[in-house]
Amino acid sequence: MEIKLKRILVIDDDETSNFINEIIIGRAEIAHDVKVFICANEALEYLKNGNDFPDLILLDINMPFIDGWEFLQAYFDCRFNQKHKTLICMLSSSIYESDRTRAASYPDRVEFISKPLTVESLHELATIVKERYAKVLD
Repeated sequence: MEIKLKRILVIDDDETSNFINEIIIGRAEIAHDVKVFICANEALEYLKNGNDFPDLILLDINMPFIDGWEFLQAYFDCRFNQKHKTLICMLSSSIYESDRTRAASYPDRVEFISKPLTVESLHELATIVKERYAKVLD
């Protein structure tokens, strides 16, 4: 059975990466809807405004104004993690092991994968969402 998530949010300040990631998500055929934000502030406002929550958030670490870690802290401060079953995946070109360790220090709602995003890594993430949160839409 194909795993179909309702919505994926992509948060990355690099428009080229976002364009490529949207193509890869389309090829993976795992989501009914993809929302892209180049600014983490806008993504937080989207979530705070009560819009449909995503099943998966792909979050870049290195961004101006609010970086991925600050977004993650704000996400947990708003208690979205207690209200919604959303997997957050830190998607980064970072080579620092400390970033992986930091992501692993969060509860089971945070994963870490290195750029570039691949169809295979998306299928793995969709499987994690299904297994942890039983969120599968046909």
